[in-house]
Amino acid sequence: MTHALNLVLPIKQHPDTLASLARLKENFQHGIQQEIEDALRKSEIVHFARVFVIEDKYIQVITEYEGAHDEYAEFFRKKLKPIFEAIFSLADGAPQVDDPAAFWNYSKSKNIRSLGQTTSGSTTMDGEPAGWLFSAYDHKTVREVKAAMAAGAGTA
Repeated sequence: MTHALNLVLPIKQHPDTLASLARLKENFQHGIQQEIEDALRKSEIVHFARVFVIEDKYIQVITEYEGAHDEYAEFFRKKLKPIFEAIFSLADGAPQVDDPAAFWNYSKSKNIRSLGQTTSGSTTMDGEPAGWLFSAYDHKTVREVKAAMAAGAGTA
């Protein structure tokens, strides 16, 4: 089942924080992006992912993934610890990334539910019905999609 992560973190408007944000944005394409992509590929559970900043006031991590929410969060907490430390350092009240329970609780509290109602049975991190998330391929897993693509390539 496919789930949405809509992690929305308000950025502290302190000059030091905004300088850190500027460095993050400047360095994103030159190392950070590849590190994230490598972890995403290794996971084999994430369909799409992006990170963006809105007017230097919010940083967002948006993904579509499958599987258990807590396992997803823990995998990326471990694999992308320095990146989440950099992102969390921009936000008020963010915990230390070393603390799995605090990381989970903070991520859960900042995961904004989309509008509408799930049509697939997807749940929020609290186990409640999730917001609406469209899937053009009926919520197939990453592995199922990759296998279908490989099979299709073999017949072309």
